[in-house]
Amino acid sequence: GMTGYQEFANTSTKFSVNLAGTSVSLIDQTYNLAGNQSYTLVIYGSTFAPQMGPMADVTQQPPNGKSDINLFMAAPVGNGTSLGLFPIDIYFLPQGQVIGTASPTFTSVNYTNSNIFGSFNSGPYQLLMTVAATKTIIYDSGPITLPNQTATDVIVYSRGSTMLTNVLLNEIDGASQQVVANNKLARLKVVNSALQSGPVNQFLNGNPGIANLAFPAASAYQIIPAGTGTVTFEATSAPGAPIATLSNSFRPATDSSVFVTGFAGATTAVALVDNNSPPLGGYAALRVVNSSPNSAPLNVFVSGTTAVANALATNAGSAEVQLSPGAATFTFFDSTNATLVLTLPNVALVAGQSSTIYVQGAAGALSALVTPDTP
Repeated sequence: GMTGYQEFANTSTKFSVNLAGTSVSLIDQTYNLAGNQSYTLVIYGSTFAPQMGPMADVTQQPPNGKSDINLFMAAPVGNGTSLGLFPIDIYFLPQGQVIGTASPTFTSVNYTNSNIFGSFNSGPYQLLMTVAATKTIIYDSGPITLPNQTATDVIVYSRGSTMLTNVLLNEIDGASQQVVANNKLARLKVVNSALQSGPVNQFLNGNPGIANLAFPAASAYQIIPAGTGTVTFEATSAPGAPIATLSNSFRPATDSSVFVTGFAGATTAVALVDNNSPPLGGYAALRVVNSSPNSAPLNVFVSGTTAVANALATNAGSAEVQLSPGAATFTFFDSTNATLVLTLPNVALVAGQSSTIYVQGAAGALSALVTPDTP
């Protein structure tokens, strides 16, 4: 979201950001504002690690036939295989042109880079982004138009995916439109928690996805089309006979997990929205999912005393928590009678990594699968 412009004196000015309804400042920053200059102040990051940065907006209208852009890279991006943040390449291509032989318009743009200016012929384009020095597409705008004699802020931001980005287009003159140019892509990870079904095959809209996924196991993320999709599972041993089907909305530029669970003859698929934003500096991020088909609600603790989840019901996921890195022991209790039902020792919590613990199996014989959601 964006506000309109407000006027300030051209002096040193302090800006503070609070969560709505609170008086506690998340972040403060002081800027020396120049006279006769318009700015866009971008608030980004997360509530764990908020950031802000100014864009110096174009103040002179481009000439006829031209369109100017000012770009801000506010999306932390991974490459899907290694921990850490990676730069991206940005392509403004004629609609329909394939990326294969094209050269980037902007090369190796890093997280927090701002005030990257470009001038283009006005007209139709397709905006693509890739992990730098690769053709791995992490953003696809579909058709967009750069309007004639208009300057536009292009703000690249994150919706929680560890790879995919989204874009906000803000015309600072012309028609002054503010347009969310949603990514045409999403990501999907699948988990086999169906304790009696054996290995499974997964399909999306009838097309093969992950094949022969054992129990218990999780796949890597697949890049898929954003939008409504039908996820189907079948036992590898019985191809063509679905054991669970789920229709789900895969939001643009987000990561999702779908797990299959249940006893033979009563399996079901459940979708979760994954938050793979980078954890607070030096910390690991973790959530717990109760994918046991008949477990009581669970209370979950780390190191014996720190609560991670409370009364976590079957087929539900906890909120993400930030934990210190290192080897940790997790204990799981029946929330109805405080009975210890599972102990999971030596879980490796890695700084900068997000992970999920899936509680699996039948009540009385619970087990757990620990899967990293970022590399």
